[in-house]
Amino acid sequence: MKKPSNTFILVLFLLGIFMGAIDSGIVSPAREIIENGFGIDRTIGIWMITIYTLSYTISMLIVSKLSDRYGHKVVYTLSIAVFGLGSLLCGLTNFYGSFSLFLTARVIQAIGAGGIMPIANTVIGLSFPKEKRGMALGLVGAVYGVATIIGPTLGSAILNFAGTTHWGFIFFINVPISIAILLLSIKMENTKLSTVKPMDIRGSIVIAAVIGSFLYALTNLNFFHFIDSMRDVNVYPYLLVFAFLIPVLIWVERRAKDPVLNLKYFKNRQMLVTFILAFITGIGMMGMIFVPQFAENVLKIKAGTGGYLITFLAAFSGISAPLSGKLLDTKGTRFVMTMGFAFTILGTLYLGYVATIYMNFINIFIGLAFMGFGVGFTLGAPLNYLVLQTVPETEAATGLATMSLIRSMGATLSPGLLIGFVVNSAKDLQPNLNSVLAQGGMKMPTSVGGNATIGKQFEALQNADVTTIVDQLKAILKQFLPPQALDGIEKMRLSIENVFQSTMNTGYMHMFTVVAVIAMMGLIATFLLKEKRDVEAEPVINTLKRS
Repeated sequence: MKKPSNTFILVLFLLGIFMGAIDSGIVSPAREIIENGFGIDRTIGIWMITIYTLSYTISMLIVSKLSDRYGHKVVYTLSIAVFGLGSLLCGLTNFYGSFSLFLTARVIQAIGAGGIMPIANTVIGLSFPKEKRGMALGLVGAVYGVATIIGPTLGSAILNFAGTTHWGFIFFINVPISIAILLLSIKMENTKLSTVKPMDIRGSIVIAAVIGSFLYALTNLNFFHFIDSMRDVNVYPYLLVFAFLIPVLIWVERRAKDPVLNLKYFKNRQMLVTFILAFITGIGMMGMIFVPQFAENVLKIKAGTGGYLITFLAAFSGISAPLSGKLLDTKGTRFVMTMGFAFTILGTLYLGYVATIYMNFINIFIGLAFMGFGVGFTLGAPLNYLVLQTVPETEAATGLATMSLIRSMGATLSPGLLIGFVVNSAKDLQPNLNSVLAQGGMKMPTSVGGNATIGKQFEALQNADVTTIVDQLKAILKQFLPPQALDGIEKMRLSIENVFQSTMNTGYMHMFTVVAVIAMMGLIATFLLKEKRDVEAEPVINTLKRS
């Protein structure tokens, strides 16, 4: 059989990267719709994103090691099949199942994705000669960045076509793509490392427990009530497990012939800075999942349609990502990362402090443009490039997987941290709405039917949006206000919507401020990098053999 060209390999793996990446964002516009469908609140619903990134992070290193042993084709195609199965099950829970089953299906999806990204990055990044490596990695970054960003747009389009009650179709879309990749992969060679050492089973188990316990504790940690949250049974026991397992992991990995987590990377300054940048990039990347809801609130458009605006962010990311690949060879990684973090800071501050005050499409567009440039310059190519410059060719897969793991840890932590700002602002909704109603001459009672507190009733409004807040408020108040009073509420529709809008915008403003601060930390860390343009690892493809 004729050996597939590098172009064929590039297309095959980029298709897998695209499919895996869109799924981290495609859920975003449907998040509130899915929450309402299962009857859960935001703090529980965020697990549909968190559990995906958590499971993806744990599986990544282990699956990349399996690909070295059994071959890239075998593990890649198996990962695609698992991802497709998980997507099918996610969609089916829309019609048959519960939120628990939905989360289980998301775990299956994530395990499949954990085998797609590291293998694709390794083969693409190291199959090309060094003079074309920046371009190849630039394409990887472009596809990954654009797919991550365009996911919400695609999700909105599917919701618009299928209807909000049929959100399962946002997952069904992965099934035909998975089948197409499996058919194309028939022509792919099953390459693997020429020297394969014993599988680090003990290390795989311990690192899964370390990552799982640490991230589970962090995702349950309430940063707004830190001390009380640390006493929670879903937090401190897992932090104790994490602390106990760290020395165990070090002991196991020092004795492994081929450790799943190579500890020497953390002793290398360049790799350590790269890991810090990867973690920061992961946190900032997941900040984008809240942009659709933010745009819906600012522009007063219905839930599920905000994802369309992410197309602009994706477009600018698609411009800057391949450009970053070309600049890597001429200007170096420090220059590219500096550009990326600078644009991210500008974009997040613009959305947080301009778009929340001057609420129009132009300001949303400008903020998304800056963010798009930032994502394109930081996500994918520069970090992969740094790893390939630093690690030996035989450790490229492990090095890339370790970097991706740390980036995913940041992405796992991010939603739980950032959603807290929105939820915290939503707590001000009741007093702010009461103030508006009082101005209209309505005095709110303290109870409903003599037992349920009005505050308890108002908690349901935290899952409302600016287009539904008045109708949901009327549904609550009709239990104890005369019919003519409801007409008065309708006359105050604009005032109520404006109060809801400004209350939620306060939370988004704080959230974008935090993302900007995190990006600033990344900008500072970038200056710790050492430029090594003349010292690069040779393509690992030379060390591969046909099975």
